[in-house]
Amino acid sequence: MVLAPWNGVRSIVGVMKRFAFLILIAAAACSRQTQSAATKPAERLEMRTLDSADARPAVNDPPPILADEAPPPKPLDPMAAQNQVPLTEADEQLRAKLPFEPGIGLDPVDGSKISIRSTTPTYETKTRVYYFSSEDNKRTFMANPQQFMKGVFKP
Repeated sequence: MVLAPWNGVRSIVGVMKRFAFLILIAAAACSRQTQSAATKPAERLEMRTLDSADARPAVNDPPPILADEAPPPKPLDPMAAQNQVPLTEADEQLRAKLPFEPGIGLDPVDGSKISIRSTTPTYETKTRVYYFSSEDNKRTFMANPQQFMKGVFKP
């Protein structure tokens, strides 16, 4: 009874010896194919050194030239985009005289962004021009300009 397990091990070892010979032959055949494939490209490739490389710099294509004006950005609110009033000729002339781009100002009273147009209420001092979103904001500013010049929305 004790010999029964050893007989099973002996039969497995015998089978492994038979298959080991076949595995060695298959491995040798595979290694010959990979060696021959590895030597073929090496024969075709030429080793480049600093002396054999072209000394002239590579010619690169110039970068694309951007247009002067980009298309307008897509609005976040499509309904607001439909309600936009196009610029008139007077608006274009006023914006051409402005020393900055784009023609957007900041109301000093309520801090809202303003699209500067020919009908936008303004107040001029010796050094600045203030733009307002409404005539009420302009009147509030004119009543006490020093309060808003020192405020949160100081330009």
